[in-house]
Amino acid sequence: MNTAWRRVTYLTFFLIFFIAAPFLIFYSLGYRYNFDKHIVEKNGAFFIKSYPRNAEIFIDQIKTRYKTPSQITNTKPGQYLVAIKKENYHTWHKALTVHAGQTSFVEEAALFLIDNDKTALGLGSSDFIINQHQNKYSHLIDNDLWLTNVDLDKSSKIFSFTNPVELISWSFDDQKLLIKQGTYKLFNLQQQKITTLNIGNPDKIIWDNQDANVLWFLDKDKLYRHNTILNTTALKTEDIQDFAITGEYLILQNNQNLSSTITQVTKNITASDDEEAIHQLNHLNVGKLKILLADNDYLIFMLGSKLYIQRSFDELISIPASLVKIYGKFLLINDGHQTILYDYNEKTSNIINRSSKITSDIYWHPNGSYFMDEIDGLTTIYELDGRDYRNNTQILDDPLKKLYLFNKKGDKLFILTETENFYLNLQ
Repeated sequence: MNTAWRRVTYLTFFLIFFIAAPFLIFYSLGYRYNFDKHIVEKNGAFFIKSYPRNAEIFIDQIKTRYKTPSQITNTKPGQYLVAIKKENYHTWHKALTVHAGQTSFVEEAALFLIDNDKTALGLGSSDFIINQHQNKYSHLIDNDLWLTNVDLDKSSKIFSFTNPVELISWSFDDQKLLIKQGTYKLFNLQQQKITTLNIGNPDKIIWDNQDANVLWFLDKDKLYRHNTILNTTALKTEDIQDFAITGEYLILQNNQNLSSTITQVTKNITASDDEEAIHQLNHLNVGKLKILLADNDYLIFMLGSKLYIQRSFDELISIPASLVKIYGKFLLINDGHQTILYDYNEKTSNIINRSSKITSDIYWHPNGSYFMDEIDGLTTIYELDGRDYRNNTQILDDPLKKLYLFNKKGDKLFILTETENFYLNLQ
């Protein structure tokens, strides 16, 4: 090969590289020619995660080689029917759009068992209390005290009372129960010992949510703090018709002239102090107080059938509601027939369920991406992801009034009715 041919060959390969290199670079970056749109655009991707893991992923009814969790790259922009399947589980499916150069996420796809195996734990009861950590409940069968531990999946008889007893509340450390047998008493679960409290017969009494040795009670519109170890009682404030405790704070309700004043103060308040309120709201409706959140920025509570949301230096928000549950920055709000998801930070809301029948109760699933309701005895779990179709699973049809309690993982649901105590395997 002479010098001229060598130059031609060299220039030819150089031109091929010079022309092809940009195409190869763009191809490696995910750019493709879209024949439908007649344009060059960057591919997108899916990131799909499920619980439980190792579920098969289908795209447009075609099984892929991927299992959850997986990232599926080089996906042409457009809409796809995504399905996640696992043997013995309900299929999760949703129509999702992939945009050019972006990833569409499916991060909280929960797969629920088709057959929710039922494990019996014993007889039921309508007299029960749940501990403050939401992982145990105790109930009475005749005069026998039973305790169910949802972390250990078991229920056992703890004690037999000789006289009828009423369960009131549970101490923060899970060691003591507040009970009533004519007068208020403490039952020590470890020592199985009953101690009578010298506090009379107050109108309302609850355990402190941080100190297992402290009780708060309301008697003749006066609020007291009682130390069970020292057996001392201190007057904290007066002219109070109801109260609640959350975190470091007391929420006080004063009723006058058919209206309520709600005041948020610290637990350190004394009867002689004129402590400045963190929040104080006047001229509200009269009703039963239920506190959802109280800190330096927010005060969120219910009075009767109204939900109030007060943010510091902002206008008071009131919403008619019969049921409200909180999880992080979100509220589930139900007015009897309609459930909305409300972000109280952003003040945004979305309707997530409607029914012509009355909703008996609503609950958050522990993962925060699903919720559960009971309507006309039918218990159903729904996802919150509103893209396309909300996946839902019916898990129980039972008209009896129930206690529901998820375990920490959310894969088991413990249920106590008047007739039986059991749990369902959900995942």
